Parts: sequence; structure tokens; C-alpha cells
Amino acid sequence: MIRIYRFVFLFLVLLISYAAVTPTEGGTSLPYIDKLLHFSAFLVLTLFMDLSLKKPLMLYRSALIFLIFYAFLIELVQYFLPYRSAEVFDFVSDLLGILVYLYFAPKINIRHML
Repeated sequence: MIRIYRFVFLFLVLLISYAAVTPTEGGTSLPYIDKLLHFSAFLVLTLFMDLSLKKPLMLYRSALIFLIFYAFLIELVQYFLPYRSAEVFDFVSDLLGILVYLYFAPKINIRHML
């Protein structure tokens, strides 16, 4: 089962990376929807990283650093793309997605539910 979680995690990294460098088509009428998408993407990404490891994610400092670095890297790349924009609040939303997962996962024992 761990191989499936690793595959899904890798797929999500590729999907998020693709979405981050693809030009967007206009805005949406819903305010802050992009922040919700950032939050949700990193919450789910953190979930699958956790499930793809043999022990809980909190025990792997390098994995946590990877998630934070990846969130930062996306915004850095977008800064240099003329058709995208880097926003501090996007990075903050990514971090909040990671932190919310890290806070609630042990409380609901997510690793044993799936």
C-alpha cells in the first residue's frame, strides 16, 4: 500500500508543479479561492507524504523541510514567469495547509484510518 501512496505523492508533486507554471486564464469571481486551493493542495500533499513514509511525518525533519522548500520554490519560480505572480500569502497558505495537517493528523490518528 505504501507504494501506492508514494505514487500518488509523486503524481501530486508533478500536478502541482505543472499548475504552478501554467498560464492562468483570467481571474475568478470568488475572492481568495486561490488561497484555498494552495491550502488544500498542501494539506493533501502533506497527507500523502505522511502516508508514503514508514513512520509518522513528524519524525522526518528532512521531509518537512522538503515540503516547505517546495512551497517556497513554487513561488520563486512564479516570480520569474511573466504570466504568473508570486505572492507571500500563497506561500503562507501552503504553510498553513502543512501545519493544519501536522496538527490534526495525530489527533485523529490518520495513519491508522487509511
